[in-house]
Amino acid sequence: MSAEEIVIEEIPSEKEDEESEVPIYKIVSYPADLTLEILHKKWQRDEILVQSFQRGWVWKPKQASRLIDSFLLGLPVPAIFVYKEPSTEKWAIIDGQQRLRTVCGFFDGKLPDGSDFYLIGVTPKWEGMFYKDLKETDARRLRDAVLRAVIVEQQDPKDDTSIYHIFERLNTGGTGLTPQEVRNCVYHGPFNDFLRSLNKDVTWREIVGTNNPDPRMKDIELIVRFLALLEGGASYFKPMKKFLSDYMSKHKNDTKQKPYHDAFLNAVSKVLKTLGPRPFHVRRGINIAVFDAVILAFAGADSPPSNVKDRYQKLLRNPSFIDAISVHTTDVDRVKTRIKLAREILFK
Repeated sequence: MSAEEIVIEEIPSEKEDEESEVPIYKIVSYPADLTLEILHKKWQRDEILVQSFQRGWVWKPKQASRLIDSFLLGLPVPAIFVYKEPSTEKWAIIDGQQRLRTVCGFFDGKLPDGSDFYLIGVTPKWEGMFYKDLKETDARRLRDAVLRAVIVEQQDPKDDTSIYHIFERLNTGGTGLTPQEVRNCVYHGPFNDFLRSLNKDVTWREIVGTNNPDPRMKDIELIVRFLALLEGGASYFKPMKKFLSDYMSKHKNDTKQKPYHDAFLNAVSKVLKTLGPRPFHVRRGINIAVFDAVILAFAGADSPPSNVKDRYQKLLRNPSFIDAISVHTTDVDRVKTRIKLAREILFK
């Protein structure tokens, strides 16, 4: 089945929180004119990284062939943008991965999808040729062809978040990254991998209401929201966006994941058993504020009362709860109020 986006109920305060301002960066950037041969060697040594927010391989063989044709003809090719990671000195591609993978694929004789890479739809004398078939003068000209790399280094703040804002602005014709898509890149590591795996759980998919993970990672953000509030709800601060990012930063390298796994699946199992599938689709789509309050209440309860379904409907009619899930939903008082009400009305 193809990916299907989950529908999240629109709450203005949640959107405002999501769009909270970006920090002011101190960045240096400089060009480097590198031969294709040098770039290929760096690629072979795993010194150039393709970030997880990048698209997969999408070029057609003819598109890839025409790029190689441009180099062979001496035509200009747009620069690539890379981010120099301070800890490893490796380059993370911000923009230009299709071009770079094409170049390296041609030298290796394979397109990134594994198919043979020979030239099609190009200047006739190179039609049908692999790299190994080129005359030595043509092969040398290709190896010596230059592709400019604009190298970006972030000096302040002391993180690497600018890479994703640069990527988004270089791709203004597309859809901007969601906060969780940014976190997926900034905080890649064992914990992020764990979240992606947990998101496939069949019980959770019934709660969400779609069979497959959301392509924009909105379902993973719900998991992060639960875990972050479960662990640090007492010290929650606004904006929610930063609260969740700080949580992922803190746990980025965690490999002992069983407590998170058990806490989450225990809560969603109790929710599904007592409230049924798609319980947080209050109006149109999942109400995030209802979700965080109710699932946290279930996480802290030993066994739901027999009339918990009726209690849930009572909760949804409570004026104070309605207020806390409708406006200013990321304000500290609203978050704490709705969690408190959910615990009291559902389980006391």
